[in-house]
Amino acid sequence: MPTRERTTDRIRHHRPPPAAVRVDGEPSNPPERSAHRLYVEVVWSTVDRLPLIASELRGSIEAQLIALCRRLDVEPVAVRVTSSRARLLLRFKPSHSLGAVVASLKLGSQDAAMLAGWPVRWARGFAALSLSVTEVRRRARRLTEHS
Repeated sequence: MPTRERTTDRIRHHRPPPAAVRVDGEPSNPPERSAHRLYVEVVWSTVDRLPLIASELRGSIEAQLIALCRRLDVEPVAVRVTSSRARLLLRFKPSHSLGAVVASLKLGSQDAAMLAGWPVRWARGFAALSLSVTEVRRRARRLTEHS
């Protein structure tokens, strides 16, 4: 039993190292920014994959998706809208729900397009793929090259 008491004693009295502090006295990693890197590529299409999104509307839908991401506290790495689908590369915090975020993005962008007078309807569901940092850079570069 003595070894067990020593082990629990060490655990009880162990303190984490102090947070790193910059020269100006501020913490080097602010607490509101997550240190985790959870990257996801999310794709969804229009109803029946019909080309419902006119070229003059794509820029405003992309801007709306970026604004919605920021409101939801999700970092948009790259956003691309084509005539029949939306493709987003996102950085998530561990506390986010992928389904809830995508539902909010789809609903918000569809409503904004409808209010602008464009009949855009997203299909049910979405595809999602988790990505490494290297793959995110490659896919983001590919999305921006084809815009």
